[in-house]
Amino acid sequence: MQRMALVLAALVVGGCGGEYILTAPDAAVLAGQDAPVVMRLQRREVWRYAPPQAGAAITFRLGEGPPQCARTDKAGYAALSIKAPSRPGRYDVALYHQDINGDSARGLAAIYVLDPDKPLAMVDMDSLPRNDKSAGQAAGALVRMQLTAQVIYVTKKYAGRPARARELLIEHGYPDGPVVPYSRTRQWWRWRRRGGSDAMEELLQRFPKLRWGVTTDDDAAEAFGNAGLKILLVGKEKVSVEEVERFESWADLKITSTEKSD
Repeated sequence: MQRMALVLAALVVGGCGGEYILTAPDAAVLAGQDAPVVMRLQRREVWRYAPPQAGAAITFRLGEGPPQCARTDKAGYAALSIKAPSRPGRYDVALYHQDINGDSARGLAAIYVLDPDKPLAMVDMDSLPRNDKSAGQAAGALVRMQLTAQVIYVTKKYAGRPARARELLIEHGYPDGPVVPYSRTRQWWRWRRRGGSDAMEELLQRFPKLRWGVTTDDDAAEAFGNAGLKILLVGKEKVSVEEVERFESWADLKITSTEKSD
């Protein structure tokens, strides 16, 4: 997948009410399926106070396809299911809002279309190192991993800050891939699955070829283990999960089997 510049939030100043803030996390989907595209609209009033905008019309458009429209709920969220292209890759959905005063906001939401015939690995983004040496080793390991498996980054820490998550991946040279939350306590997932299964269960349902979970953290290892993934644990941290494949450093990380652990 080609690396794309981050465009996850768009701001346009207008009127005395302040600037609009339009935010959208990544969507990951198998080729040919419907992609759930979610966005949130807020408007900055005073300093960091940015209340959600309810009842706002948002236009969604994938490439040169026809525009679609949805209205935000009381928390400022709007979503549509968009038919994903049949070819794996990254595709951008243009988002646009204009109010009755002519003030507007625009941005892009990324849809990552994944190959249904190739296995996938979850990488705990919150575990990824950020110092130069270790980050370079981790980035190299993930590039090698992509020869065997497609990579989906999962996060709790940045679930509500998708733009910051993308900035960090680009800043430290990590390979491109979708960043999705895996905690149902976060608004993005509550909006998508009201009354439904939690985020990890939904990911497993949508991606039956998920095989591995990569992390350095006990909590993430437990979540991956509960999901039935083979846990690839980097470092020496003690974890409560018994069945793990441990690697001393990121430089040593590799996939040694294409099968799930039993």
